[in-house]
Amino acid sequence: MINHPSLLVNVLIVVGEGFWVFSTATQLIQLYRTRNTRGLSPPSQTLYAAGSVAWATYFAVNHLWYPFVTNIIIIFLGTAVLGYTLSNRKKFGQGLTAIAVVGPVTSYLLIAHPGAGGWLGMSYNWIAGTPWLFRVIRRKKVSGISENSMYFALGAMICVLSYGLIIHSWPLITGCIQGLIYESIMLKFYYRHRRHG
Repeated sequence: MINHPSLLVNVLIVVGEGFWVFSTATQLIQLYRTRNTRGLSPPSQTLYAAGSVAWATYFAVNHLWYPFVTNIIIIFLGTAVLGYTLSNRKKFGQGLTAIAVVGPVTSYLLIAHPGAGGWLGMSYNWIAGTPWLFRVIRRKKVSGISENSMYFALGAMICVLSYGLIIHSWPLITGCIQGLIYESIMLKFYYRHRRHG
């Protein structure tokens, strides 16, 4: 059962979700400036966008309106990042296939089980992050990935984890722990190999 947050706790989630907005925005700005989509996968970006939709549903169902609003902003920014990624002709078919599969599945699951939106969002983030992390590590290519975006994501996860612990939201807690592990690995790898990007 979720505890409804006080005004002070809502400040925590606004800061955390604000970091997510900045993380996505800095990635988008870098894409706009450099047009470099290396290190970004259309299926992963599709899953991240679908995950934001699932999280927004979770927050709406639980009447958590501050994180709901910021997730709506993230959906628009994430869709723009996906659009830039799809502008790469080699990645277009991959992205279109991912959208054709993930879109209907997400819609069905959220209509049939809206209360499970948090677990669906967490699962999509996990599924999107795992192959992306392995691919970047295997290829040792980190160009296209925004350093500032990673730091904003780290700040977001710390704030949102604290919020999740206070309100007893297991999807948020689980998702943030998994995200912190992945982000720590990625930052370490990024600084080791960025000269090769």
